[in-house]
Amino acid sequence: PRVRRQRQMCIRDSNKGRLLFPVAGNYKIVRRFGRQPHPTLRHVETDNSGIDIEVAKGSKARAVFAGKVSAIFRQDGFNSIVMIRHGKYITIYAGLASVSVKQGDSVSAGQPLGQIFSDPDDGNRTILHFELRNERQKLNPTAWVR
Repeated sequence: PRVRRQRQMCIRDSNKGRLLFPVAGNYKIVRRFGRQPHPTLRHVETDNSGIDIEVAKGSKARAVFAGKVSAIFRQDGFNSIVMIRHGKYITIYAGLASVSVKQGDSVSAGQPLGQIFSDPDDGNRTILHFELRNERQKLNPTAWVR
């Protein structure tokens, strides 16, 4: 018997510009992808491997495409992080206060992944850090989402 591949879980090059945005509702991109001047330190550049999206307090991160939760972990400065595999592509959602999926779960596009952390030390700003990778290669998420 032929094995049917689950095509809908693999992001392809043809999906560029068509993925869901990782948050619903109003948002503002507060840090873009790549190298840029530090906001306060002259002569210092930062290198952002994704985009930072500011949203309203209580907002949830959502899957940009169907896939499988490959990892959930915590990292200083990012709270909880969810990684989803979509074939050779991986999406990373960092800065979550709570997570509503577990490792191994299959998720659909638009499915909530968890509530985004509001930082009491930063005026309760609520910021999601979102990355998209082709295996290890970091891609500019703004070229892929709509």
